[in-house]
Amino acid sequence: MPVINILNDAERQLFDTPPKFSKEDRQRYFSIPSELKSSITRIHPIESRIGFVLQLGYFRSRARFFSSAQFGKRDINHVAKTLSVEPPTSLTSYVGSIVTRHRIKILDFLNWEPYDSSMAETLVGLAQNFAAQKEQPKFIFDALTDACWKHQVAIPSFSELNTIITDAFNKSEKNQISNLRRAIKPAHSELLDSLLTPITAGSRTTTPLASYKNIDQSMRPKDIKQNVNNMIVFKDMFDQLTDVYGELNINDKATRYYAEWVRKADTQQLTQFTDKENIYLHLLGFVKHHYFTRQDSLVDALMKSVTSTLHKASSKQAEHERSVKEERDKAIHELSKSHKSISKLAKEIISIVESVSATPNEKYHKIEDLVFDYQKNDEIDYSLLEDLDNQLRKESKNHTYYQLLESLSLRLQLKATPIVRALNFDSTSKAKDLFEAVAHFQDSEGNVGKSPPIKFLSKQDRANVERNDFSIPLYKCLLFIYISKAIKSGDLNLAYSYRFRSIQDYMIDKEYWEARKYQILRECNLLEYIDGEAYLAGLKLGLHEKYKIVNKHLADGINTALTFKNGRVSRVSTPKTDYEEKSFISDALSQDGYIPILQLLKEVKQACQFTGDFKHLSPKNVKMKPKEETLMAGILAKGCNIGLGKHASISSGIKEHTLHNTVNWFFSLENIRKANDRIVDAIHNLKLSSAYLKDPEVLHSSSDGRKVTVDVDCLHANHSYKYFGKDKGVTIYTFIDEKQSLFHNSVFSASDREAPYVIDGLLQNEVTDLKQVHSTDTRGYTEQIFAVSHFLGIAFAPRLANIGNQQIYSFSARKTFYDKGYRLLPSRPVSKNLILDHWDDILRFIATIKMKHATASQLFKRLSSYSKEHPLYRALKEFGRIIKSQFILTYFDDEDLRQQIQKQLNRVELSNRFSRAVFFDNDQAFQEGVLADQEVATACKLLLQNSIILWNYLYLSDLVADTSDPDDRRDLIESISQGSVITWKHVNLRGEYDFRRKASNDARFDMDKIRSIKL
Repeated sequence: MPVINILNDAERQLFDTPPKFSKEDRQRYFSIPSELKSSITRIHPIESRIGFVLQLGYFRSRARFFSSAQFGKRDINHVAKTLSVEPPTSLTSYVGSIVTRHRIKILDFLNWEPYDSSMAETLVGLAQNFAAQKEQPKFIFDALTDACWKHQVAIPSFSELNTIITDAFNKSEKNQISNLRRAIKPAHSELLDSLLTPITAGSRTTTPLASYKNIDQSMRPKDIKQNVNNMIVFKDMFDQLTDVYGELNINDKATRYYAEWVRKADTQQLTQFTDKENIYLHLLGFVKHHYFTRQDSLVDALMKSVTSTLHKASSKQAEHERSVKEERDKAIHELSKSHKSISKLAKEIISIVESVSATPNEKYHKIEDLVFDYQKNDEIDYSLLEDLDNQLRKESKNHTYYQLLESLSLRLQLKATPIVRALNFDSTSKAKDLFEAVAHFQDSEGNVGKSPPIKFLSKQDRANVERNDFSIPLYKCLLFIYISKAIKSGDLNLAYSYRFRSIQDYMIDKEYWEARKYQILRECNLLEYIDGEAYLAGLKLGLHEKYKIVNKHLADGINTALTFKNGRVSRVSTPKTDYEEKSFISDALSQDGYIPILQLLKEVKQACQFTGDFKHLSPKNVKMKPKEETLMAGILAKGCNIGLGKHASISSGIKEHTLHNTVNWFFSLENIRKANDRIVDAIHNLKLSSAYLKDPEVLHSSSDGRKVTVDVDCLHANHSYKYFGKDKGVTIYTFIDEKQSLFHNSVFSASDREAPYVIDGLLQNEVTDLKQVHSTDTRGYTEQIFAVSHFLGIAFAPRLANIGNQQIYSFSARKTFYDKGYRLLPSRPVSKNLILDHWDDILRFIATIKMKHATASQLFKRLSSYSKEHPLYRALKEFGRIIKSQFILTYFDDEDLRQQIQKQLNRVELSNRFSRAVFFDNDQAFQEGVLADQEVATACKLLLQNSIILWNYLYLSDLVADTSDPDDRRDLIESISQGSVITWKHVNLRGEYDFRRKASNDARFDMDKIRSIKL
């Protein structure tokens, strides 16, 4: 089998040659440590002395050694000058044993180890693990070099790493095929072969497999029923293949890879495998993936149906209340009249009774006359009062609402009944009474009878179901509502699912954690938290000191920004920031006229080679390499929401079939995000981008959501009159940093809260070594986010609405602070015992996120939907209250922080306007209903946005580099730093796209000149 080409020629050359240093880099890496100065001066000849320093500098930078023939001339001259010697004409004599001895000495000095058989074994194990998960070879290559850095072992050659990775893929495939041959029986083969058996559909021939590749997103009952039938097909196949899955142990990552490959391939491509077992491997992954995914989709449909029913019931109840309001008002008017009349009668009777001049007989006759007159003149409509009484009695028991649910039941049953009958629930779920009711429903095929299990119902629900004999429609409606809520809350889980299993299934295995806790914490950089008691003691000192300082500033009149009302902060005044969307940058970028977006992409590609990250889905596919013009056409078609067919028709030099094929095989979300990371990295490496940093040691970022309409059927899209009118849509959640690079985005249901997705994005920001601060608005905040971001080393700094109403906490009683005369007081002490009792679970939760065992959003959505009594939920929340209190006190006291938060949130709001401008076609509404397709489109949009931002930076950097006068340059940089590089009026995003014109070999931007800029 041929060796996998992990790196292209340019990347391989970059890896196998010494780094190209700037002047500042040379001063940093070739500085001579004081401990080595005396020994270096004793090295002879001079060539060897220079060679030693060069090897030391290169190793510091790359953790690799290079041959003397590769040493850079400028580097040699710089080291010679540092050593105060004449630079040699060459270092050809610096070879052999002296080089080897120097390398050993360098490793010993830096406390590193040489690459040996032990480390080779470690790398082989890692590579085989990743290969089994079908990770991309480039990902594995980076993971192996990272492992060398982490273990402080010299990185081996590209050839060595390439061989390890190729062998890992070959061995993984060989082992899987060997295991499959042992496990598969003729019945299994026949079952899988049936997916590829040709069938006639109308006038064309197809296969069953082709009809199962996509999941219908429609909510129409007949389409839901078809989805259920399809899921049952996969369930039956999965059940028959259980023994094979048990032998193969295909993990979720590999399962998704095989399924995605099958979805993209046609039958001919699938049957081209030389080994029949390879075909079966892919089909096994497809079956398992679709069984899991289709169950998840059915749960989505169930929840959506239940939510719709509840909304309709509430709406009809409100409508009913409006309709009876007039009658109710009349009845209340009559009630008021009756009350006044009776009150008047009572007062007159009391007056007579209390009279001292009348005899008892006279009093009796007077009262009798009063009662007779009252009855004669009584105009009260008692039927209205009786109706009002009945209505109030009915509403006290919420009969109207239950009647509405009963009336809506049949419509809900059409959608929910086939779903609930088909789902495979986990028998170990917490909701035992509900599980019993579900089992009865499934066993009876939905014919529950008059005495089904009712223990799961609340007392009021049970009373309404049992009134007037037994209401089966209401019972079923309530059963579906309870099931939906229980799945969401984690009280009822699915046995086979990606998204609705028990939270423990997503976390690091408990036994594995207990056996390797110290090692895991070390790998995750969490060792400082291992002693919970000691760590909380440190937090206590810091928090109580913060209370002292902030209250002192208030008492001394240093902090005048807070306004108090009824003992609470009612207002925090913050001066406007100096951030403005000035026209200077926009005008400067427009001075050469419009630049077509295609030309811009080509010039950005010359600067950072982002197209190299578009790899074929198959890790070992090295033959198919699309043209860069086709890749750019795909990026524009997806990122501008034009669509592949339309884009091909309005473009020159692009064939629609080629464009579809390229997007199909090369446009994975992983590839696009890698390309985007490369552009973000290029932005961060530009010195001009640092002009926007408030603190050179800190990178402030922010995130915010934007609602986008979906024009097609979509299970995760939701209706919201506020955002979509009568339509439905999703949320695009975008992250931006202080340098104005957009480093991540995600797509999720418009009804989902934004907070669970915050940590996902922050973990994607791996292009910075700076301290991180992150801001959101209130929708991105929870106390658990404060907790998790703290463990990740990120300072969470949200802009909270009505922040004065937020509760703050301490480790001591409120009275302790009150007695000190403090004005800002804690609401209560945190429960230290609650936190410490579950400290181990908190660390396991954080390690799960850091090791990417599961995504933070996945964990948060399962955890936050659980019962609020879940101990891990409560412990994380309680710990987060400590960090939140620290932040709020700092926010109250630090005007610069408040301004910086506002400034950074302004940037993300501007990026949302930018997003709308780029995603311009089809009224900015998604034309794809599947989440994966929406994520690809938004990732392409983000790549376009970052390409424009990088181009803007390069253009402005050119202006700075060409400005020779120091004062003019300083003024220019100041003007740039006061504005925003997020501007696009100079970019022509629309029109006809001509891909026939090749990019010039001459780069527009001189990167060496740009890198030499000094701020």
